[in-house]
Amino acid sequence: MRRDFKGLMKKYLAVLASFVIMLCLGGVYAWSIVAPELTKEFGFTSAQSQSIFGLLIGILPVTMIFAGKLERRLGSRALGFIAAILFVSGYLISGFSGGRFWVVLLGNGVLAGMGTAFGYLAALTSPVKLFPEKKGLMTGIAVGGFGLAAVALSFILQEMLDSGMGILEAFRVIGLAYGSVIFVSSMFLFNSRDFERGDGMSAAEILRSTDLYRLISGFFFGSFAGLLVVGSLKPIGAAAGVEPGVLVAGVSIFAIANFAGRISWGLVSDRTGACLTIFMALSFQAVSIVLLGTMSLTSASFLALSAAVGFGFGGNFVLFAKETAEIYGIENLGLVYPYVSFGYSLGGLFGPVTGGLLYDCFRDYRHPAVVAGMISMIGASIFLVECRKIKKRS
Repeated sequence: MRRDFKGLMKKYLAVLASFVIMLCLGGVYAWSIVAPELTKEFGFTSAQSQSIFGLLIGILPVTMIFAGKLERRLGSRALGFIAAILFVSGYLISGFSGGRFWVVLLGNGVLAGMGTAFGYLAALTSPVKLFPEKKGLMTGIAVGGFGLAAVALSFILQEMLDSGMGILEAFRVIGLAYGSVIFVSSMFLFNSRDFERGDGMSAAEILRSTDLYRLISGFFFGSFAGLLVVGSLKPIGAAAGVEPGVLVAGVSIFAIANFAGRISWGLVSDRTGACLTIFMALSFQAVSIVLLGTMSLTSASFLALSAAVGFGFGGNFVLFAKETAEIYGIENLGLVYPYVSFGYSLGGLFGPVTGGLLYDCFRDYRHPAVVAGMISMIGASIFLVECRKIKKRS
């Protein structure tokens, strides 16, 4: 009995550690506070500041492919330790850069991006392998930390800046503090190396799988639609005459709903299956986005629809990981999911740009919202067709 309790506590500690690691890594989404400071203090152009953020997002799937191979050889803990070292190194290099663009690009864009990839994969796979019967819930808890992180770091970073601290000094403090938390938390991760044998699926086997391209497409359509609107959340409300204070609250509510959506959709998928839940989540996201962009908004409806969009958008980050584990097996999650995440990177690359171009052409947010809703429904339809195929086979 005592041994069982001890083993159970280790499992729960590993899940908590995964959440904390994600809570540190996801702070990258507070970049909207960092970018203006780099412009104000060191004259970075908008293109320069956003290219750092873009490089970090773009480097994630490429690094995760390499990290997935290492995980089978070294285990999740080792990946967490590597993540901490890369994260600290990146932020310290930026912190001592003197404001030189290429040095900050190397620090925050490349090294911190690689650290985020190593830590994300370690924190994602560890709880799923511990609780295979609750893959959706465990995935939701892990990636939920990543979604909530921007709220926490935005508050911390703003307090630092308001106290008179420069952005480079803030980089140094955040790097050391967050890196230390990642390192310590990694000690509690489930060390999958002790339970897995062999090299798992090869890259050729993964790339020959037709399911892979369905997952990449779905992740692309879902994240493309969400990111097309997310970057314009405040301007959409402002164009409708919503008060500035409510606009700020809307962004926070979006982030909290995004966190809740990741856990909730994961929990639902454990009951209905990931395929059907993806259809429901992307359909919910589509309707919410269209309503946000086409309705005559009040303060109340803006907050409600911001929450709805965030809740639907959060499903993307748990459900495609869950479906990957369902199709390829938990033991191959760390190998296959990095390829699936290319869908998110492509969505991040093209979604916001498309939204901006549509606004520039039509000077309203109705057209971007309708296009985003249609794109999300295309992704939902792919999985509705797949669900019907599964039903016929069964």
